[in-house]
Amino acid sequence: MSAPGFTSGIPVYAKVPEGLYYLNQHASSYRDAYDLDIRANSNVFFFYYQSPWELAGGALSFVVAPTLFEVSTNSDPHRIGMYNTYLGAQISWATPIAGLRVGYRFSGYVPQGGAVAFDYGAIENRFGFTYGKDGLSMLGIFVCGTPGGDDRDDNAPDYFLADFHILQSFGKWTLGPVAHVSSDLSSDNPTGKQSQFALGGLVGYDFGPLTIQAKLTHDVYEENYDAKETVLWT
Repeated sequence: MSAPGFTSGIPVYAKVPEGLYYLNQHASSYRDAYDLDIRANSNVFFFYYQSPWELAGGALSFVVAPTLFEVSTNSDPHRIGMYNTYLGAQISWATPIAGLRVGYRFSGYVPQGGAVAFDYGAIENRFGFTYGKDGLSMLGIFVCGTPGGDDRDDNAPDYFLADFHILQSFGKWTLGPVAHVSSDLSSDNPTGKQSQFALGGLVGYDFGPLTIQAKLTHDVYEENYDAKETVLWT
């Protein structure tokens, strides 16, 4: 249920000073699939708390992220509302390699219902690494998700996602490539399992207390979506 590509550009497992952080992410996507002009906009209100606590030598942090979601096609009425809220608890460890941290997050989406949310939720297990040193940032995040609940849609698949970036800072500017992958692991959908691989680029500017990023991604491969997706993220 997570959007593939969300975490590229973010040093997910970096240990930051204790406190509450806010990240606002907007994504606008377009896909002309099955003769439908599918346009979607999401705005994620992402709150991240870096706690003072440790477990097994790893830094603990917590996430809550409500999402406002809008979708429209040329055949269905415009729909807007709150998407399923995301919750997570994360632990990350330093490694013997300077700047490299690895981590795990247990997370998921709560059942919600409404105009654009699902009546069922999902559990996600996230693993990965963050590297940051001398202005170079690298990321690899791997997600396995399982929808669940009494109202789970029979067509809702188990899924795999992965996000990547290699970014270099030049003073206050940051530039570099990003990529993401998604694939159904199981599906009763008559069209078959869906998958995609997207590439793109990111540019960011550090204002001090505030950092702004923009990235553009486009599918270079898709299966059973009937069309490739383009997404503009800020």
